[in-house]
Amino acid sequence: MIKENINRGRTFGVSIGITVLILMLVMPVDAASGNRVWEQGMPTEYTWDSHSFAGFYYNLDENLGTEELTIRDIKRTINRGDLTYKTMPIEVEFEYSGFGRYQVIGFMADKYFAGYSRNSAISSNEAISTLGSNQLHKVILDDDGKRVINEGGTMTLKEGYVLKMTEVDISAGPGQVMVTLFKDGDVVDTDVVAGNDNYIYAATLGGVDDVPLLGVHFDSVFRGRELNAAFVRGVFQISESFTQVKSGDRYGELEISSISSSGIDMSNRNSLSLSSGNTVDLVGNLKIVVADSSTLRFALSVERTGAFEMRGTIYPPSNPKTYEWNTRNFGLNIGGTNLGFYYDMDHDVGKEKLTIESISGRTIPRGKLRYSTSAEEVSFDYSQFGTYQVLGFMVDRYFAGYTAKSVISNMESKSTLGTLQLHKVLLDDDTKRTLSQGSTLTLKEGYVLKIKDVDIGAGTGQVLISLLKDGVEVDSDVITGSDSYIYTKEVGNEDELPIIAVHFDAIFRGREMTAAMGRGVFQISETFTSVKPGDRFGAMEVEAVTSRGIEMVSANTLGLSSGNTVEIMGNISFKVANSGDVRFYPFVYVTPDMISGQLLIDAPSKATAGEAINVKVTAGGKPVEAAFITINSDMGQTDSNGALKLTLEKTMKGGTYNITATKLGYQKTSKELVVQGYVENRLSIEAPVKGNQLGNVTIRVLNKDMPVAGATVNFDNKAIGVTDDAGSLNFMLEDSGIHTIFASMTGFVSVARDIEVRVPFAEFKALDISVNNVVFSNEKAEI
Repeated sequence: MIKENINRGRTFGVSIGITVLILMLVMPVDAASGNRVWEQGMPTEYTWDSHSFAGFYYNLDENLGTEELTIRDIKRTINRGDLTYKTMPIEVEFEYSGFGRYQVIGFMADKYFAGYSRNSAISSNEAISTLGSNQLHKVILDDDGKRVINEGGTMTLKEGYVLKMTEVDISAGPGQVMVTLFKDGDVVDTDVVAGNDNYIYAATLGGVDDVPLLGVHFDSVFRGRELNAAFVRGVFQISESFTQVKSGDRYGELEISSISSSGIDMSNRNSLSLSSGNTVDLVGNLKIVVADSSTLRFALSVERTGAFEMRGTIYPPSNPKTYEWNTRNFGLNIGGTNLGFYYDMDHDVGKEKLTIESISGRTIPRGKLRYSTSAEEVSFDYSQFGTYQVLGFMVDRYFAGYTAKSVISNMESKSTLGTLQLHKVLLDDDTKRTLSQGSTLTLKEGYVLKIKDVDIGAGTGQVLISLLKDGVEVDSDVITGSDSYIYTKEVGNEDELPIIAVHFDAIFRGREMTAAMGRGVFQISETFTSVKPGDRFGAMEVEAVTSRGIEMVSANTLGLSSGNTVEIMGNISFKVANSGDVRFYPFVYVTPDMISGQLLIDAPSKATAGEAINVKVTAGGKPVEAAFITINSDMGQTDSNGALKLTLEKTMKGGTYNITATKLGYQKTSKELVVQGYVENRLSIEAPVKGNQLGNVTIRVLNKDMPVAGATVNFDNKAIGVTDDAGSLNFMLEDSGIHTIFASMTGFVSVARDIEVRVPFAEFKALDISVNNVVFSNEKAEI
């Protein structure tokens, strides 16, 4: 075994990248902690931990969590130092139990390796704290899967490592195998390993010597007439790149106040604004999302990529006789997209409940798991349409009917829930849009609204419209300005159910263009979910349905076997701890498709009035074209790359504003922008919001959109050069984290801009060739 100094990617930025914004809701444990959402009237000092906030790292099998966030003196402005975050390492078991135990730590809602303990076979029972040396590593492999590796075969690991079974000792005595470790195709280690032994590869990582980077357990070595092979069970690998954390480091809005092998403490270095509808980028993947409401209501959130589990609170609570999950302890909002029990945080709407009425050991008796949900009245996004009813059902949002206050139904109450059918709300927005003659408005489920002609004669403006379904006209009508087009259809048990509504503000008739000004679109699905007494949904049976709501109970007893996953209904399951204690939580498995309609904004967090800023909008990791961007009175649309360069008005006063992105068929989103007042000779910086570590960026210094040559540029407190005649300076980003670019020049007001430096997640991929484990002479081999 060789030991190698590894300093590649010496610091490792916590990447946000293409992300997803998650809000997980949990229930009170006591008066000052445990509730996922804080609301005006609750204690003004509040704490979230891994039991109450599902974004924090939690080990269900061992009932362990490490992170805690506390806010004191809660109001619209959180003063400097009133938000504190702390985390500490805990000891957990390797997936392959024969390796023993190691230390992990949750940091900024991510799981990191913090060191080996004295109970770790991989480190020869020696305590090695990487956290104590100010560095955190990702665990990239940890499993106990069984593998058979033939002589000459390979096992592909992470970060370019490949382990090859070079040769099997076929002589008498204990079975042994010679292994060779490759990194990016180069040999870095060779060793001889016996059956029931471990192969360990150690290296110097940053400031820590002899850190085991890789551990592989060999169960046995097989020597046969036709086949020689090694049987592997247990693989563990940590990343050789690391996040370097030290006292004084800034991560987003937080600064590390202390760090040791015992843990990390952080607090906010500046005041934080919880303005209505705002999203505060707190630290790493953690955010605070504030309800768009006059009542102060907010929730912690965390960004995730790909597929993941969204969990509720953990059973048992302090009173295990009965327990209830509801929209406050089992729900998730991603911007405006809802997952988990339906909950609209802006309007505090959502009534789903799942209650354990009794539990006996590892069994919930028949009829003792109860689910209920109620319909609630909400306003259309275009308020002039009035109100309708919504209902959360099995973690989905459904349309339950029109109320007597609904213009769309001609002020007639129509309860689709009362006729035992639930429809999805497909579109609900109040975005202003201009539809010129001959243009179309694309709706959902194959519907398209076409502006066929505009009346250019005298009198009230009118427009002739045509509604197409899968390219075939199904309706046409003439609409005047300040009127709504309504399309009704017989759907299931409902006669003349309005399924599409589009409001037109005005009709414009000009020399060069005639157009209709639209504002307000609503559409429900013409397919529906039928719900009636006796229907079964997974383990639950419908007990009652009325226009007010739905009741369901468990149809049979439910077993809670250790380490099991129990399907409850729809996408809801219980995950049970692999433990002698009965411990479990409900969860929803979230896929990228479930959040592909949520808009996300990438833009600077700070700017100066009169400055041009770059805004990018994505959804599901893809750029969104023709999204409407608004900042104060400024407005624009993104191009095919999802980008918009928007110049802020010089008249904007210094303060906090929201950048808002909207598009028909997508959930809108907002991001906070802090604006400094305009100063005639203030410099401005044009630079990316995010960059990759060891990548080059171009920094431009401008004044009134003109390049400024000879400006001094600092990166944090270090001078990195002066701008050229084009006002530009190229610079390599070496250290990860949040950094500040400063620009100054005699006769001008200086300027600063933050940039987030991330480690790119590029990885060398070795060829992974799979051959059948046993192949005999004259037999075809499948590769």
